[in-house]
Amino acid sequence: MSVALRFLLLQCGVMFPLFFVFGQVKWRSQELSIQNDNDVYLLIGQDRYYTNGINVNYRIALPSQGDPHFSNTVLDIEIGQRIFNGISMIDHRRENKKFDRPFAGYLYLSAAGTRFLKQEQLIGLKVELGQIGRRSYGEDAQKFIHHLFGMYEATGWEGQLKNALGIDLHVKYRKGLYRNPSQSFDLGLLGQAVLGTNNTNMEVGIPIRAGKVKPYHRSTFTHGHLTQARRSEDKEWYFIYQPVLARVFYNSTIVGGLGKNDPIGVLYQIEPWMISHRVGFSWSNHQVNYGINYIFNSKELQGVFHRHQYGEIFFAYRF
Repeated sequence: MSVALRFLLLQCGVMFPLFFVFGQVKWRSQELSIQNDNDVYLLIGQDRYYTNGINVNYRIALPSQGDPHFSNTVLDIEIGQRIFNGISMIDHRRENKKFDRPFAGYLYLSAAGTRFLKQEQLIGLKVELGQIGRRSYGEDAQKFIHHLFGMYEATGWEGQLKNALGIDLHVKYRKGLYRNPSQSFDLGLLGQAVLGTNNTNMEVGIPIRAGKVKPYHRSTFTHGHLTQARRSEDKEWYFIYQPVLARVFYNSTIVGGLGKNDPIGVLYQIEPWMISHRVGFSWSNHQVNYGINYIFNSKELQGVFHRHQYGEIFFAYRF
């Protein structure tokens, strides 16, 4: 059995029992979701850079306040972990580093709120607390996963980044620019900024969807499908292509915690500009939402051998 198939079966084993627990509940203003990111989903035998990530989200729609300018408000609590690996350098003595990217784990907890405006717009604010270094348990998680799926022994963690705890503030904005009358195609605009001690960056992109799409305040794409109001719960499915341009000022999983002068992190330099392409598919009905995305990024730091790419699968259940 392939490693990718084993990952899929594991996710199904975790989430599908929730059908039995919540299947009889008819009021669905809440959602529990799980997402796994891994380059194994590329099906090309790759295992490098952002090699694995998992996050669990609990979302709930708040009661409407009767404000005519807003459609609904959704709160989102997320816990997750990301794991980053490098590739062994052929002659590491020349640059005093053994790998082209530092080994790092990132363990985080965040709380976010999103307000949906009537005019196909949304604004969001998120606070994220993140830990890098041994206390992120990235090494333990990767070794457990590799043992569970019969993969090679994970090595290189003896040179991981030092422990550092940080906090980030995220601000996002999205707006629908165009949707055709048949609701089969739309495009929008997204902007996001992060300021903090773990990450500082800015992004701008253009999401393009084709299929059976809903407005932003009702779509799974923005989590606007969660609401306290009664409305039709027909299916939604779409293919998405989303190009993004990012300006990266700081990334603690590359250079270490802010102000820590990490002896590993000082060997690496962030690539200030990064281009990302997201290609994926999503399907949902009144109870479930699932899909897959592939993310193809340009190089995230200077001197790495390869570009940054991975796949992600997600599943959500509403109750």
